[in-house]
Amino acid sequence: MTHEVVAGPVHLAEASPDRHTDPLDGPARRRHRRRPPLGGTTFVLTQAVLVVWWAARYPGLFSPDSLDHVWQATTGNWNSHHPVAYTGLVWLSIQLTGGVGALTLAQACALAAGLTYAVTGLRRIGGPAWCWGAAAVAVVLLPPVGSFVLCVWTDVPYVICHVFLLGTLARLVAWRRAGGHPAFPRALLAAVVAALTLICLFRQNGFLVAAVVAVVALLVRRTALRILLAGMVATTVALLANWALLPAVGVRDSDPIVAVETFLADLAVGYAADPQDFPAEETALLATVAPLAHWRSSANCYTVDPTVHHADFDRRAAAARRADLLAAWWRLARRAPMTVLKARWCRASIAWRPTPAGVLSRTPTAWALPIYLDHDPRFADDRVRAVAFSQPVSERAGSLADALTRRVSGPEWLLWRGATWAYLAYLVVGLLAWRRRERALLVLAALSLGNQLSVLAVNNAQAARYMAAPLVLGVLLLPLLAAGPPRPRSVLTAPPPDGAEPPPLQVSDVTISGADDDAGASEEWFWAPDRFGPGR
Repeated sequence: MTHEVVAGPVHLAEASPDRHTDPLDGPARRRHRRRPPLGGTTFVLTQAVLVVWWAARYPGLFSPDSLDHVWQATTGNWNSHHPVAYTGLVWLSIQLTGGVGALTLAQACALAAGLTYAVTGLRRIGGPAWCWGAAAVAVVLLPPVGSFVLCVWTDVPYVICHVFLLGTLARLVAWRRAGGHPAFPRALLAAVVAALTLICLFRQNGFLVAAVVAVVALLVRRTALRILLAGMVATTVALLANWALLPAVGVRDSDPIVAVETFLADLAVGYAADPQDFPAEETALLATVAPLAHWRSSANCYTVDPTVHHADFDRRAAAARRADLLAAWWRLARRAPMTVLKARWCRASIAWRPTPAGVLSRTPTAWALPIYLDHDPRFADDRVRAVAFSQPVSERAGSLADALTRRVSGPEWLLWRGATWAYLAYLVVGLLAWRRRERALLVLAALSLGNQLSVLAVNNAQAARYMAAPLVLGVLLLPLLAAGPPRPRSVLTAPPPDGAEPPPLQVSDVTISGADDDAGASEEWFWAPDRFGPGR
């Protein structure tokens, strides 16, 4: 801690404080020094909570998508139905340990590290250290997050990458406000490129997130071009991996119907709304794929599943007539555009609507695993069943997790709807940017916006995991409400020339600055005849 008596031009290095007259010497200073660091405390607490979740849900939680990853990794039938990057992680875990318990434990450790990195970066912007630590611990205590991170889902590393990217953007904003040089340190640039690339690899619509972050980053002066370049590099690397690398190593294309399921669901909604609007040739086309009664009865604007995942729907016939079906959708969009738009807006409810809508798909449960295994003949393979099982490491941890899940299961709009937390993030970040007149802070909300827009563009069902990233980020950003006005920068001037008379001593301002080990920032207080309080 240094103390400066401002008496004309002063060099910080030449200030020689007298520690015996320091008002913060003695017990107060010793208490300050004994305060545990934010980073270490946050990591230990969040990791401890996540280890309990892992022991309760060992080796992990499985949905049909999870089992598809396991089936591909154990049988060698790799395809691009789900992101291959995550299938590779599943394969690696199985090869090294014989199961996915190591993978889910690694996901828990990565989230704890990401939360630590994020809150120590956000602390540099402002807010009490205890608020940031409490926010990180609260995130992992919530059952929608604590159980989510133990799922064998590509969405888990996707969310973890968002948490790390938030910490990097927070550091960039703090560095910019402090007038750091260079304007965009290489380490932060590399971190942005790595996070955006992984976001694009772990989810097919991650490209929209990268694009939104790059566009919003234009608000950060002196760094906009570099962030745009980072977004372009990330997108290019991910596209090259999907279009060139994967086919080269033998990864097959996914079911051709997967990419057009939303269009087929639109046809069902349009046919149910007005069957007479469909010409005879289009009606005959629909009948070759499924009975017309199925098209009419399965119409559901919230999800595509009743239409395309039903025994009456012939996926092979749909694949064979894919081009004709897309042409029929295009004609429907031209003659009834509002029908298609309403169906898309309804299906994207999970992205924009805080209140319940449709049937929400939550985190899978252990008791549902046998149902999933028996539903698909592929999962009857012994290699799949040797990996997909549920056996808690600790019965006590399992009972504790079950009790917490029962007690903290609602309300849905607060605990399961990422849209709620996206809007809270916009409010919190917007208020701070307005109070400080610092528009660069808005980049902190770009990740939530990117997620909302990516789900709005293409969505198949009301799955809470599609908006898990805004939920986690929204909770982490709440302590910004306690952030005060920006701390002033230290203004240092050169010492007087050799031989020159120093100006007379005029005690007009006393600055006491102390390094905050937790945040890496300084806290400054000013004294003047008419005030004693935080610097303005």
